[in-house]
Amino acid sequence: MLAIVAAGVLWGGWKSREGRRHRWAMAAIGEDIVNGLHGTAARKLMLLLARQPDWDEALYFLGTCEMARGRTQSASEAWARVPPGSPLAPQAILGRVRIEMERGRFADAEQIIREALEDPRINGSSLPILLGPFYCQQGRLEETLRMIESRWEALNQAGEGTSEPAINLVRAHIDLRRSPVPIEAVGSALDQAARMAPEDDRVWLGKANLAIRAGSCDEAARWIDACLRRRPEDGPVWRARLDWAVATNRVAEAKEALKHLPAEVSTPAQIHKLAAWFAAQRGDFESERRALERLIAADPADIVALDRLAELAVKNGQPNRAAGLRREKTEIERLTARYQRLHVRHQPSRGAAEMARLAEQLGQRFEAKAFLTLAVAIDPDRDDLRRDLDRLNQRADTIEGPGRTLADLLAPELGEDQEPSAQLTPGPVNP
Repeated sequence: MLAIVAAGVLWGGWKSREGRRHRWAMAAIGEDIVNGLHGTAARKLMLLLARQPDWDEALYFLGTCEMARGRTQSASEAWARVPPGSPLAPQAILGRVRIEMERGRFADAEQIIREALEDPRINGSSLPILLGPFYCQQGRLEETLRMIESRWEALNQAGEGTSEPAINLVRAHIDLRRSPVPIEAVGSALDQAARMAPEDDRVWLGKANLAIRAGSCDEAARWIDACLRRRPEDGPVWRARLDWAVATNRVAEAKEALKHLPAEVSTPAQIHKLAAWFAAQRGDFESERRALERLIAADPADIVALDRLAELAVKNGQPNRAAGLRREKTEIERLTARYQRLHVRHQPSRGAAEMARLAEQLGQRFEAKAFLTLAVAIDPDRDDLRRDLDRLNQRADTIEGPGRTLADLLAPELGEDQEPSAQLTPGPVNP
């Protein structure tokens, strides 16, 4: 027993000394990094890793040093060795993603993040938001907005819904929704990526969506066909096919795309917009009118829908209804302008309650909830604000019917011989 105790004491003392030596070594390496001696620091780190190959801190800083030396492949390899359970794993993943992005390898960057999200050992709460920048370049704006909303919800659940990072997410949501990345900027980024990684199919998808935005539908079709050959069941590619079909008035192709798109990732407003489009294509103006009415109930700020409803009212000999719709449009434009003025003021704490009210009037439930959360934190004695927040939290603007496709959901609107398999829960939603 004495021998065992003595051995334990010696082991503990050795581990303590070893820990101190590690801390001293890392402190010296830290000084080298601060002084710009990245090569010296890298050599010291590799000596440490020869004795302890899975030391997460040494691996992470080796990647940092190699990156500073312009050795991107070595940096990526070092960061890939950081153990998944390490607190530094998310930062190492971020470094790897940035390298792939700089190489124009959008697909590889996306794969790194998706694999990390599937690994329960990695604290991946902040990882989905990393997809945002190149999702935007690929034209996947809806997915980017959903990720922003999910990240804010995670922060809010952790009691940080009014923190600066949370507020910045809400501001980014407004900016992207109101002003997507300009075509010129996206085109430049995609051209550069294509030169470096011409076989990257996520770059192709970006070019397809950009061509749709620019009205170059023949070019878009070629890129989408190439993407589908690479990923025949990929949701983002089929979403691009649907957008292309709508832009070119191709009903059969649109119906085919619906079969490959899950209903639960679409909003009620998007569903109603599609229903209105299909009705217009078959000349069923009464069904189109009903769908547009539902669309306006879900998204009051859809100016195109208001204009079309006014046009249909005139055709139906309803001048008063058309005039009322034009007044609604004028009011929406006034509310939108006021909301934007408050937003660009960069002082959300001052106008949180008003911005919440405006956001809800404009059908932006997520932004309304975020600003109400901030308003309640600023003025916790406002019972009216608490009631409004509770009301928003209790209202579920969702599509019921998990596992269903858009084709299932829209079958009654398309005149298909099929029972409805999902239902919409009404209420204002994000566009």
